[in-house]
Amino acid sequence: MTQQRLLFTLPITPGYHTWVHHQGTITACTRLSVWLNEGGLLWLKSDSPAGKSHLLRALQEEYPQLARLHIQPSLSALQQVASWLETLENYTFWSIDLPAHDLPKDTATALFHLIEHAKDKSRPLLIAWRCADDELTLPELASRMRMLEQVYITPPESDHDLHNVLKAAAQQLHWDMPDKLIKVMLTHLARDLDSQLSALKHLEAASQIERTRMTQAWARQKLNI
Repeated sequence: MTQQRLLFTLPITPGYHTWVHHQGTITACTRLSVWLNEGGLLWLKSDSPAGKSHLLRALQEEYPQLARLHIQPSLSALQQVASWLETLENYTFWSIDLPAHDLPKDTATALFHLIEHAKDKSRPLLIAWRCADDELTLPELASRMRMLEQVYITPPESDHDLHNVLKAAAQQLHWDMPDKLIKVMLTHLARDLDSQLSALKHLEAASQIERTRMTQAWARQKLNI
Protein backbone atom coordinates (compact mmCIF):
# COMPACT_ATOMS: atom_id res chain seq x y z
CA MET A 1 0.00 0.00 0.00
CA THR A 2 1.38 3.40 -0.98
CA GLN A 3 1.43 5.93 1.83
CA GLN A 4 -0.34 9.18 1.05
CA ARG A 5 1.91 12.20 1.35
CA LEU A 6 0.51 15.19 3.19
CA LEU A 7 2.16 18.53 2.55
CA PHE A 8 3.00 20.60 5.62
CA THR A 9 5.53 23.19 6.62
CA LEU A 10 7.20 23.15 10.00
CA PRO A 11 5.38 25.63 12.26
CA ILE A 12 7.02 28.56 13.99
CA THR A 13 4.98 29.90 16.90
CA PRO A 14 6.27 32.02 19.78
CA GLY A 15 6.54 29.04 22.14
CA TYR A 16 8.03 26.84 19.46
CA HIS A 17 10.61 29.47 18.57
CA THR A 18 11.91 30.01 22.07
CA TRP A 19 12.18 26.32 22.77
CA VAL A 20 13.53 24.97 19.53
CA HIS A 21 15.10 27.37 17.11
CA HIS A 22 18.76 27.71 17.99
CA GLN A 23 22.01 26.39 16.57
CA GLY A 24 21.66 23.00 18.24
CA THR A 25 18.34 22.17 16.61
CA ILE A 26 18.58 23.42 13.03
CA THR A 27 19.33 19.99 11.57
CA ALA A 28 16.59 18.30 13.62
CA CYS A 29 13.97 20.88 12.65
CA THR A 30 14.86 20.56 8.99
CA ARG A 31 14.59 16.79 9.12
CA LEU A 32 11.27 16.91 10.98
CA SER A 33 9.81 19.21 8.35
CA VAL A 34 10.60 16.53 5.77
CA TRP A 35 9.15 13.84 8.05
CA LEU A 36 5.87 15.76 8.26
CA ASN A 37 5.73 15.67 4.47
CA GLU A 38 7.07 12.24 3.66
CA GLY A 39 6.78 10.15 6.81
CA GLY A 40 9.27 7.47 7.84
CA LEU A 41 10.67 6.12 11.09
CA LEU A 42 12.83 8.55 13.11
CA TRP A 43 14.65 8.38 16.41
CA LEU A 44 14.98 11.88 17.90
CA LYS A 45 17.77 11.68 20.45
CA SER A 46 20.23 13.73 22.46
CA ASP A 47 23.14 13.14 24.81
CA SER A 48 21.64 15.38 27.50
CA PRO A 49 18.30 17.12 28.16
CA ALA A 50 17.64 19.23 25.06
CA GLY A 51 13.91 19.97 24.80
CA LYS A 52 12.65 16.92 22.88
CA SER A 53 9.42 16.72 24.88
CA HIS A 54 8.73 20.41 24.31
CA LEU A 55 9.30 19.94 20.60
CA LEU A 56 6.77 17.09 20.43
CA ARG A 57 4.27 19.10 22.45
CA ALA A 58 4.64 22.06 20.11
CA LEU A 59 4.24 19.87 17.02
CA GLN A 60 1.12 18.26 18.47
CA GLU A 61 -0.44 21.67 19.10
CA GLU A 62 0.16 22.62 15.47
CA TYR A 63 -0.84 19.26 13.95
CA PRO A 64 -3.94 17.64 15.49
CA GLN A 65 -3.27 14.56 13.33
CA LEU A 66 -0.07 13.88 15.31
CA ALA A 67 -0.52 11.49 18.23
CA ARG A 68 1.90 11.78 21.17
CA LEU A 69 2.06 8.58 23.19
CA HIS A 70 3.41 7.98 26.68
CA ILE A 71 4.19 4.81 28.56
CA GLN A 72 1.99 3.30 31.26
CA PRO A 73 4.37 1.30 33.48
CA SER A 74 1.55 -0.62 35.18
CA LEU A 75 0.51 -2.34 31.93
CA SER A 76 1.93 -5.53 30.49
CA ALA A 77 3.54 -5.38 27.05
CA LEU A 78 0.40 -6.68 25.32
CA GLN A 79 -1.86 -4.31 27.26
CA GLN A 80 0.41 -1.35 26.46
CA VAL A 81 0.45 -2.12 22.75
CA ALA A 82 -3.33 -2.55 22.70
CA SER A 83 -3.79 0.78 24.51
CA TRP A 84 -1.45 2.57 22.10
CA LEU A 85 -3.10 1.13 19.00
CA GLU A 86 -6.54 2.13 20.25
CA THR A 87 -5.28 5.70 20.74
CA LEU A 88 -3.65 5.75 17.31
CA GLU A 89 -6.68 4.66 15.30
CA ASN A 90 -7.61 8.17 14.17
CA TYR A 91 -4.13 9.65 13.75
CA THR A 92 -1.96 9.96 10.65
CA PHE A 93 1.36 10.64 12.40
CA TRP A 94 2.59 8.71 15.41
CA SER A 95 5.06 9.86 18.06
CA ILE A 96 6.09 8.61 21.48
CA ASP A 97 7.89 10.49 24.23
CA LEU A 98 9.99 8.16 26.40
CA PRO A 99 11.84 8.69 29.71
CA ALA A 100 15.60 8.75 29.49
CA HIS A 101 17.77 5.63 29.52
CA ASP A 102 16.79 1.96 29.42
CA LEU A 103 13.15 0.90 29.72
CA PRO A 104 11.54 -1.87 31.78
CA LYS A 105 11.29 -5.12 29.82
CA ASP A 106 7.51 -4.91 29.25
CA THR A 107 7.77 -1.32 28.00
CA ALA A 108 10.74 -2.15 25.77
CA THR A 109 8.82 -5.10 24.32
CA ALA A 110 5.79 -2.88 23.69
CA LEU A 111 7.98 -0.32 21.91
CA PHE A 112 9.39 -3.07 19.68
CA HIS A 113 5.86 -4.04 18.66
CA LEU A 114 4.88 -0.40 18.11
CA ILE A 115 7.73 -0.03 15.62
CA GLU A 116 6.60 -3.22 13.87
CA HIS A 117 3.00 -1.94 13.65
CA ALA A 118 4.20 1.39 12.23
CA LYS A 119 6.19 -0.46 9.56
CA ASP A 120 3.31 -2.80 8.70
CA LYS A 121 0.78 0.04 8.46
CA SER A 122 3.19 2.47 6.75
CA ARG A 123 2.64 5.01 9.50
CA PRO A 124 5.17 7.78 10.23
CA LEU A 125 6.67 7.19 13.68
CA LEU A 126 8.84 9.59 15.69
CA ILE A 127 10.49 8.23 18.83
CA ALA A 128 11.89 10.86 21.23
CA TRP A 129 14.24 9.05 23.55
CA ARG A 130 17.54 9.86 25.27
CA CYS A 131 19.15 6.45 25.45
CA ALA A 132 22.72 5.42 24.72
CA ASP A 133 23.34 2.49 22.43
CA ASP A 134 24.76 0.33 25.23
CA GLU A 135 21.60 0.92 27.30
CA LEU A 136 19.43 -0.97 24.80
CA THR A 137 19.26 -4.22 26.74
CA LEU A 138 16.38 -5.93 24.90
CA PRO A 139 18.02 -7.44 21.79
CA GLU A 140 14.91 -7.26 19.59
CA LEU A 141 14.37 -3.58 20.38
CA ALA A 142 18.08 -2.78 20.05
CA SER A 143 18.15 -4.15 16.52
CA ARG A 144 15.08 -2.12 15.50
CA MET A 145 16.32 1.13 17.07
CA ARG A 146 19.68 0.82 15.32
CA MET A 147 17.85 0.50 12.00
CA LEU A 148 15.99 3.80 12.50
CA GLU A 149 17.27 7.07 11.14
CA GLN A 150 18.79 8.94 14.09
CA VAL A 151 18.22 12.68 14.36
CA TYR A 152 20.17 14.56 17.02
CA ILE A 153 19.01 17.59 18.93
CA THR A 154 21.54 19.38 21.13
CA PRO A 155 20.81 21.76 24.01
CA PRO A 156 21.36 25.51 23.64
CA GLU A 157 24.87 26.64 24.48
CA SER A 158 24.88 30.43 24.14
CA ASP A 159 23.56 32.67 26.91
CA HIS A 160 21.09 34.16 24.44
CA ASP A 161 19.53 30.77 23.65
CA LEU A 162 19.55 29.67 27.29
CA HIS A 163 17.84 32.95 28.19
CA ASN A 164 15.06 32.26 25.69
CA VAL A 165 14.55 28.72 26.96
CA LEU A 166 14.35 29.80 30.60
CA LYS A 167 11.96 32.60 29.70
CA ALA A 168 9.69 30.17 27.84
CA ALA A 169 9.84 27.59 30.63
CA ALA A 170 8.90 30.22 33.21
CA GLN A 171 5.98 31.37 31.06
CA GLN A 172 4.66 27.81 31.04
CA LEU A 173 4.63 28.08 34.85
CA HIS A 174 2.73 31.38 34.55
CA TRP A 175 5.72 33.28 35.91
CA ASP A 176 6.97 36.44 34.23
CA MET A 177 10.62 35.75 35.00
CA PRO A 178 12.66 38.98 35.26
CA ASP A 179 15.55 39.24 32.81
CA LYS A 180 17.82 40.29 35.67
CA LEU A 181 17.13 37.01 37.49
CA ILE A 182 17.91 34.99 34.35
CA LYS A 183 21.20 36.86 34.03
CA VAL A 184 22.02 36.09 37.67
CA MET A 185 21.21 32.38 37.16
CA LEU A 186 23.40 32.21 34.07
CA THR A 187 26.20 33.93 35.96
CA HIS A 188 26.13 31.90 39.18
CA LEU A 189 24.80 28.49 38.11
CA ALA A 190 26.23 26.02 35.61
CA ARG A 191 25.49 27.31 32.11
CA ASP A 192 23.84 24.24 30.69
CA LEU A 193 20.17 23.50 30.05
CA ASP A 194 19.94 20.62 32.53
CA SER A 195 21.27 22.68 35.45
CA GLN A 196 19.22 25.76 34.61
CA LEU A 197 15.95 23.85 34.22
CA SER A 198 16.66 21.88 37.39
CA ALA A 199 16.98 25.17 39.25
CA LEU A 200 13.71 26.39 37.78
CA LYS A 201 11.96 23.15 38.81
CA HIS A 202 13.39 23.58 42.31
CA LEU A 203 11.86 27.06 42.47
CA GLU A 204 8.50 25.77 41.26
CA ALA A 205 8.43 23.01 43.88
CA ALA A 206 9.41 25.40 46.67
CA SER A 207 6.77 27.89 45.55
CA GLN A 208 4.06 25.24 45.72
CA ILE A 209 5.17 24.06 49.16
CA GLU A 210 5.38 27.56 50.59
CA ARG A 211 2.36 28.81 48.62
CA THR A 212 4.17 31.97 47.62
CA ARG A 213 4.76 33.87 44.40
CA MET A 214 8.10 33.44 42.66
CA THR A 215 9.63 36.90 43.00
CA GLN A 216 13.22 37.76 42.10
CA ALA A 217 14.35 38.26 45.70
CA TRP A 218 12.68 35.03 46.83
CA ALA A 219 14.21 33.07 43.95
CA ARG A 220 17.73 34.34 44.69
CA GLN A 221 17.32 33.34 48.32
CA LYS A 222 16.15 29.83 47.42
CA LEU A 223 19.00 29.32 44.96
CA ASN A 224 21.59 30.87 47.31
CA ILE A 225 22.80 33.26 44.64
